[in-house]
Amino acid sequence: MTLTVETASMSERAATLAPEAFDGDRPLHYWAGLWRREGPAGLQPADAARAVRAAFNEHRTWSLAPLAERTARVTAALGDLDARRDLLAHLLAEETGTAVTAATAAVDRCLGGVRGQLAGIGQAVAGRVPLRGPVSNIPARDCPAPVLVRAALVQALAGNAAIVKAPEAGGVRFLALAVALAGPHGLPLTLVAGGPAVDDALGRLDVVGCVSHPVDAERGAALVRAVTRRAPG
Repeated sequence: MTLTVETASMSERAATLAPEAFDGDRPLHYWAGLWRREGPAGLQPADAARAVRAAFNEHRTWSLAPLAERTARVTAALGDLDARRDLLAHLLAEETGTAVTAATAAVDRCLGGVRGQLAGIGQAVAGRVPLRGPVSNIPARDCPAPVLVRAALVQALAGNAAIVKAPEAGGVRFLALAVALAGPHGLPLTLVAGGPAVDDALGRLDVVGCVSHPVDAERGAALVRAVTRRAPG
C-alpha cells in the first residue's frame, strides 16, 4: 500500500504563521500597525491616501528616534526574517514561478544588504537627518519583492517611515509575510497593493519625503544617502 502525504502550499504555511496578514489566501494591506481588508481587488485612491497620511504620522515620531533604537529594532526584525529565510524563499518561488535557488539567492541578497547597512549605519548617517516625510516605494511592475523589503528596512534604519506598493507582477504574499515578521518590532512600515490609479496618492510630494523606485543594483551607502538630507546648519 502506498501512502500519499499532502503538504501545505507555501501560501498556506505563510497564512498559518501570520494569520493576521491574510484573509484566507488573500494578503491584506497594512498601515498604522494594523492589517486592513479594504480593497479586496486592489486599494482605491482614497484608501491609499489614508495609508500615506498614516505613514506621515508614523514618520513624525520615528524620525526622532535615536539611531541606537532604530538599529536595535531593525536588527530584531532582521533576525526574525532570517529565521524564516527558507519559508520566505519558497513562498517567493511559488508565488512568482521562479526557481527555488534563484528565490533563495534573492532573499539572501536582501538580508545581507540590510546586515551590511546595519554594520555601517553610523558613518552613513553622520551629518545627515531623515527626510521630512515617509519614503514611498513605487516599484516597476516586475521589481523583485526582496528588493522592496531591503529598501524599506534600510529606509527605516535611516529614520524614515517606509511605504511599499506591491509590484503588479507578483510578490505580495512574500511582502505580507515579511511585514508580518518585521512590523511587530515597531518599524513604521506600510504595505499596499493596487494598480496605477493609486500612484498619485502614494506620490504626493506635499506628504511624502520622496518617491523611490528601488532596483536590485542599488548598493551600499547610496541607499542611505538617497533617503536622508544634510543636517541643517
